[in-house]
Amino acid sequence: AAHNSPYEDCWISFLGRVYDITTLIHENPGELAQPLADGAGTDISHWFDAKTSDVRRYMNLETGLEEYYTPMGRFLHVPPSHPTDDFETDFALPWWKDHEAEEPAYWVGMLSKQTRRIRIVNMLTKDEHTLEVCAEDSLEQIQDKYLLYNKHAASYAWKRLPDDLDKEMIVLDMSKTLEENGVKDESEEYEELGMDEDYYIPSLHLYFKDDLSIA
Repeated sequence: AAHNSPYEDCWISFLGRVYDITTLIHENPGELAQPLADGAGTDISHWFDAKTSDVRRYMNLETGLEEYYTPMGRFLHVPPSHPTDDFETDFALPWWKDHEAEEPAYWVGMLSKQTRRIRIVNMLTKDEHTLEVCAEDSLEQIQDKYLLYNKHAASYAWKRLPDDLDKEMIVLDMSKTLEENGVKDESEEYEELGMDEDYYIPSLHLYFKDDLSIA
């Protein structure tokens, strides 16, 4: 799997989120980092409670106390089951809650349930580029990916063809996804008809707004 080198490129996923914890492991070497290193390149959702997004817990029948369930070994930011003075608490959030931080350090994004292809047409230069994007991506996120081809992408109005071709082009809401903007993914329908999905790839049309953005 990609990103499965514990000390050079360690990515993990859990509860639909993707985390790059390479820096976390580098900054906290030792026994508590080992379970994370062992999980490199895998999904560790079974470590967490889907309802609370916290580490799973269980009732210790011997002590009658609720404890963190870590059969893989206690890992970074999980408190020990017994009182100790060597548990470091100099963190605002445990690393698995990093997606809640104002400026996340480890959270990369969400796992995509589906990808789709989109054609972007620059109406000024007539250049066309086809991108593969996540169905969950907003137009702002797609725009960020398109910067590779056009560093002034933010200086364009992003539009799509109207369903009624007699009407004007529809300006897209950059905070919404393609589907939410009415750009339907019809690849499954074309597949059912035995047609090559490349036959129809939805297009977005970019119109220059004459206010060149700073690269």
